[in-house]
Amino acid sequence: MNLYERFARQARSNPNVSAVVDPDGEDITYAALDERAKSVAAFLDSRTEPGDRVAAYMLDNPTVVAVALGAWRAGCVFTPANYRFGAEEVAYVLDDVAPEIVVHDAVFASTAEDALEAATVEPTVLQGHAGAFRSEAFGAPEDAPDPTTRLDDDTAIVMHTSGTTGDPKGVVQTHRNVGAQVDAGISTYDVTPDDTAVVSVPLFHVGGFHGATLMGLFTGGSVVIHPAWGAAEWARLVAESEATISGLVPAMMVDALGDESAREHDTSSLRMCFYGGSPAAEATLQEFESAFGVDELLNYYGQTEAAGLTVAGTPETPRTEGALGRPVPTVETRVVDPETGEDCDEGEDGELWLRGDSVMPRYWEAPNRTDRAFDGEWFRSGDVVRREDGTLYFVDRLDDIVLSGGEKVAPSRVESVLSEMDTIDAVAVLGTPDERLGEAVTAAIVGGDELTADAVESFCDDHPGLAGYEKPRRIEFVDSFPRTGSQKIDKTELAERFG
Repeated sequence: MNLYERFARQARSNPNVSAVVDPDGEDITYAALDERAKSVAAFLDSRTEPGDRVAAYMLDNPTVVAVALGAWRAGCVFTPANYRFGAEEVAYVLDDVAPEIVVHDAVFASTAEDALEAATVEPTVLQGHAGAFRSEAFGAPEDAPDPTTRLDDDTAIVMHTSGTTGDPKGVVQTHRNVGAQVDAGISTYDVTPDDTAVVSVPLFHVGGFHGATLMGLFTGGSVVIHPAWGAAEWARLVAESEATISGLVPAMMVDALGDESAREHDTSSLRMCFYGGSPAAEATLQEFESAFGVDELLNYYGQTEAAGLTVAGTPETPRTEGALGRPVPTVETRVVDPETGEDCDEGEDGELWLRGDSVMPRYWEAPNRTDRAFDGEWFRSGDVVRREDGTLYFVDRLDDIVLSGGEKVAPSRVESVLSEMDTIDAVAVLGTPDERLGEAVTAAIVGGDELTADAVESFCDDHPGLAGYEKPRRIEFVDSFPRTGSQKIDKTELAERFG
């Protein structure tokens, strides 16, 4: 079924309810948002065929949502481009999906022009504005066609991965993939029409678009779209909208804890905040929960290739290192020895394999890449986990495991230990070339001016939780970490920096 129908049902039932809340301006009701979607669909009607791609290169704002809904109504495929991409990467995305239509913000006019010059495709380009929806730039809502029938296996979204380890990968997400994932999130986190969610993870990311925005709009709730990340602004939006839900990556939580102005806002309306994208230190979770008055912090684990949520924390999930939670009902999981393909025993580390309603069918126009990602029906996630008493625990990315002197070191384990040091604000552990060991365990640290490498080494020597081969052989101090578009620490750039 066409995803647009899920939203349209709410628009018919709750036309005067605020779909998008704007503490600084005017709320957008479900009826008004549907009018915008119809306006987009009217524009697309004579310019596209079902299955054509519609790309959006825009900052996070309600127009992105209207473009997605309008594209689905017209039977098209929505492709959000990472607004942190430069012209070369945007050109790659455009050439990859060959969209009929590109909608971009005025602020990206120069980059979009450079990207279109570099790309081989020649789409129709529509310049929009982040601050306001201009219906005259699209079409008359009354001219919108009836919603186009799309079946479950038809493509709804092509969403590209961040590209930090090569060219961005275009992930095909069907109407069933997205619908199943959103249903799993609504059920897992008990999302109701009474909830208001502050969306701070970008809309080009599954955590922001699927994991918060669509969960809210498909239940008749409200969303607040955070235009660009800032810890104090996030806290203000939560306070002024009396939001009940938000989602953050751990780096954002660290930002909020380090921003005194963020702590000044009353965010105690939050009944739940889900977090994911990278491991979070227990000390960070405890401090964030206390500082911002969050009733529950629940883990959100997923990948673009599974349309987002696949493993979820619940109040019963142990608050121990690496605990992710249990698989959601839309997927089946295996923990597999990546070298033998055999299932691992309880408590053994292995690669997480997935299959189910939310797992992508393929990468866009990349059959060889798709073949490498699957073993039969099973998608190989690339994440190392272990299963204990039904709970999955994250160990690390398979590609991130450091091979040092013949031993395998999980960076997340070392990061968790180093995070216990009061003088360390943030840490990222990675492998760097070493003539004798192959790779040296390297800790990149953001900390106070008085922090020294000797102090870090002494802490590690005294800590019972680190084996000798896990202790950092190299310590680098940095003022801040480079971030990916989804606000994760960009370890690829750090590795290049440290050589």
